[in-house]
Amino acid sequence: MDVAGLTDCGLIRKSNQDAFYIDEKNHRFFIVADGMGGHAGGEEASRLAVEHIYQYLDAHLQELEYDPVTLLRQAFLAANEAIVEQQQQNAGRADMGTTAVVVLLDDSRDGAWCAHVGDSRIYRWRRDELRQITQDHTWIAQAVQLGSLTLEQARQHPWRHVLSQCLGREDLSQIDIQPIDLEPGDRLLLCTDGLTEELTDDVISIYLSEPNVEKAAAALVHAAKNHGGRDNVTVVVVGI
Repeated sequence: MDVAGLTDCGLIRKSNQDAFYIDEKNHRFFIVADGMGGHAGGEEASRLAVEHIYQYLDAHLQELEYDPVTLLRQAFLAANEAIVEQQQQNAGRADMGTTAVVVLLDDSRDGAWCAHVGDSRIYRWRRDELRQITQDHTWIAQAVQLGSLTLEQARQHPWRHVLSQCLGREDLSQIDIQPIDLEPGDRLLLCTDGLTEELTDDVISIYLSEPNVEKAAAALVHAAKNHGGRDNVTVVVVGI
């Protein structure tokens, strides 16, 4: 397995509110988060999400028997609780929150699972075809799914960034968890919307075809900046 991760502030923002984590030693899990709520709040929210999800998974993956769905859900709930606690202790961070996407790999338990909250995404690239695994937790994504908007209309809609779910809510009600079918030669992409706002899926697919995962990650970030770079951009590329 080859893995590479990269984050960049972009061309407009003065701070980076994204965060990511790669389990470098064992390649068991990968995390990407995109914070919101101002400079300090967004950075803290994404940091807390990555830190608490990582710590929970690292601790409980040692158990001989675990359920991937329960494990991922509890990791997200632990992160959400930590962020809500910070909101309550710091009035200036009352509106902070974050998206989060996680991929968990375990050959002994059906291979791969993913979990997400918000509009950061997970894609699977297979033989030059790109498939979006996650469904954005936004009003716009729901409208596209119902046929009220086209994909092109959604890309330009002024409400496209309005989240229906994020970490940092006492009423968090939706953590989507699902298995991922993988084959040798597949690639997984975890990314924030700083990438998908600037690049279409067709363009992303082209850059993911680069044989070297580090070059692929760098090319994706570079392309997002060349197409505007209006937001922080973070990618993790996993080659199976």
